[in-house]
Amino acid sequence: MNVRWAGAAAGTLVLAGCMSGGRPVVPRETTTACDWTGAAWIGDGRPLPATDADFYADDPAPQFRRAFAVDGRVRSARLHIAGLGLYEAHLNGRPVAPDTLLPLWTPFGRRVLFDTHDVTPLLNGGTNVLAVTLGNGWWNPLPMRMWGRFNLRDTLAVGRPCLIAVLEIVRADGRTERIVSDTSWRTAPGPILRNSLYLGEVVDARRATPGWREAGFDDAAWTPAASASGPAGALVPRDAPPVAVRESWPARSVREPMPGVYVVDLGRNFAGWARIRLGPGKAGETVKFLYGELLHTNGTVNGMTAVCGQIKRPGVGGPGAPAVADQRDVYVRAGGDETYTPRFTWHGFRYVQIEGLARAPAPADVTALALASAVPEAGSFECSNPLFNDIHRVCRDTFLGNLLGVQSDCPARERFGYGADIAVSAEAYLLNFDMRSFYAKTLQDFADEAADGWFTETAPFVGIAARGFGGRSGPIGWTVGVPVLLGELVRYHGDRDLVARHYDACARYVDLVAAKHPDLVIPHCIGDHEALEKAPESLTATAHFHEWARRVAEFATILGRDADARRYADLANRIGAAFRAKFVAGGRIGQGRQGEQAFGLYHRLVPDADRAAALELLAQALAAKDGGPSTGIYGTRYLFEILAAEGMDDRAGAMVSRREFPGWGFMLDRGATTLWENWKGSDNTFSQNHPMFGSVDAWLFKSVLGLAPAEDAVGFDRIVIRPNAVAGVTWARGEHRTARGPVRVEWRLDDGRMRLAVEIPPGSTARVWLADRKAWVTAGPGRHSW
Repeated sequence: MNVRWAGAAAGTLVLAGCMSGGRPVVPRETTTACDWTGAAWIGDGRPLPATDADFYADDPAPQFRRAFAVDGRVRSARLHIAGLGLYEAHLNGRPVAPDTLLPLWTPFGRRVLFDTHDVTPLLNGGTNVLAVTLGNGWWNPLPMRMWGRFNLRDTLAVGRPCLIAVLEIVRADGRTERIVSDTSWRTAPGPILRNSLYLGEVVDARRATPGWREAGFDDAAWTPAASASGPAGALVPRDAPPVAVRESWPARSVREPMPGVYVVDLGRNFAGWARIRLGPGKAGETVKFLYGELLHTNGTVNGMTAVCGQIKRPGVGGPGAPAVADQRDVYVRAGGDETYTPRFTWHGFRYVQIEGLARAPAPADVTALALASAVPEAGSFECSNPLFNDIHRVCRDTFLGNLLGVQSDCPARERFGYGADIAVSAEAYLLNFDMRSFYAKTLQDFADEAADGWFTETAPFVGIAARGFGGRSGPIGWTVGVPVLLGELVRYHGDRDLVARHYDACARYVDLVAAKHPDLVIPHCIGDHEALEKAPESLTATAHFHEWARRVAEFATILGRDADARRYADLANRIGAAFRAKFVAGGRIGQGRQGEQAFGLYHRLVPDADRAAALELLAQALAAKDGGPSTGIYGTRYLFEILAAEGMDDRAGAMVSRREFPGWGFMLDRGATTLWENWKGSDNTFSQNHPMFGSVDAWLFKSVLGLAPAEDAVGFDRIVIRPNAVAGVTWARGEHRTARGPVRVEWRLDDGRMRLAVEIPPGSTARVWLADRKAWVTAGPGRHSW
């Protein structure tokens, strides 16, 4: 945001501009229904491997082509396509959706998202060729036993790669022609011999078939495509943004720690690909790539924090699995000056180790291609504190690195949509990006997996279930991501329709939990994951049961279901009473440590008469740790919320300013370019790209900049602006783009006085705290300054 000060005599702020629209470039596409009449799922006709070990043998990615003629002028052409697990489509040799990773992952047994591409500019007069290559993706994963137990093939809807497509061509005279997927298509194996989201690709470029995507190619030696059963899920048009290359940049450096071993530093941790110019080479030469987040002390790549499911020794991953399930690609050269970019995988990494080149690559030969869902930019933040700016940047990079169709916990070793990680970081995501359609998909993923009434720990569900519940239920602290998301989407985007769509499922879940635990105390959960002082699981789980009931009561009120609202509000009160009876004594919650105090205070489970004492105990618990956090995934977010709500942002500012362990500055001073999974860091186990401590970014927006929707906002119609000059911050500026228009805030200290300028969009009102007057004022649409 460009902001200028008016003349010194005026002494007022004038908002002169706004954030440049940094939206990602995405393929030309539309969202529309499709008539699938005549179209069939097709594949290459090969059976699935007979044994688990056989899945690790070469199984070339199948290629499909269909030639057709176009005569006369064309008004429009649209390609509707779903290709599982991943697809790459070309029309006349030109990519239909360049630099994308499609389709999005959903519970394929219930719902498959198809893409619609406007391909009018790609059509030729005369003979045309539609060509598709299929990868395995989440539809055909390897049978690796993650953590020695969980085989994705036991839980996910799986099968051989297959596609369904309809190309609709509307001629200038209004006549329509349809090219559909059927057994008239031709298929042959391609040069991608193996592809796995976790283990990477093996490509033999000598097996590439020049010209197969274009007219004039002789496909007589190819075989007819075979009918395939395909997934059971309904075909639904994709509304959520595609996964696409969002950013690219050249490598920072290339080093040679050992003869012939080249280590490329891309400068920061991210999710995506590296495009690597290999230089001249001979046919049959093999180039190997190893990706990792860290380096060993000898300068070689350390891939251990990105190993799939902690498979790090022989036998853990099951028959045929590698001893170490790290991220690797292999490229067998066709000869000449070649460039390699992976296609049906992605990696979470900063460094790539290359072996098999005749010469060292230059930094300019390697380009980082960062993949992320193409969510529009929605927020900006900047202040006078360089550490706070760095933390904001690192949070954003972490968020985008975990946004590939699902919001993941990490982009390398797990890649799953865990509900707790979503719950604690959703508001920070919403402040930075327009997440409306992305999160609508997330909620539907969870709803699709809750057919038995129990919400799962991850969506799509990957087989991890909780103790003490039913069916496939996840721990309640992870399922609570569903109502948290619904509530935030009402505040930020006014999405009452999503509440209506998912209300019955939410109410049913709460009823199931209440029936399973009639004493209303939930004994088990994962709890405050990665806390240094972990609150008891039963304390955190019961607090989250209370949140479930409270939010369902609020949803019932939104929908006008008054009887339900009373019933669930009463249930929430009874859960609160059970919580207080078991965990609260005066102002002390549990043992009175940070996480326990934060849970009780945030969920308002402390009697009003004891709240002051509880806050004092929280302050003491912070002081006992020299102002640093001892909390985990939830407690950290709750700390920020409580400190802000109670006028204790100075303590939050001191906590975020720390460079000692534990803290965000500690991470950054040790080279972190994305957030760690734990406070201590790790060179062997824990992810280096994990959003769960990203709740700090919401605090930067809401408390330092001072910009937030009111708690009772519907689509940002009510705004709270309350800047805080904490931790030595002397100015801040930023904005959030709402559906009503941008909310902009800038403030700075001038001789101890806070000068403030705001802009409020049409249809919104703001309560603005004037620190110098120690008073609230109301501001309507337009620009205001004090």
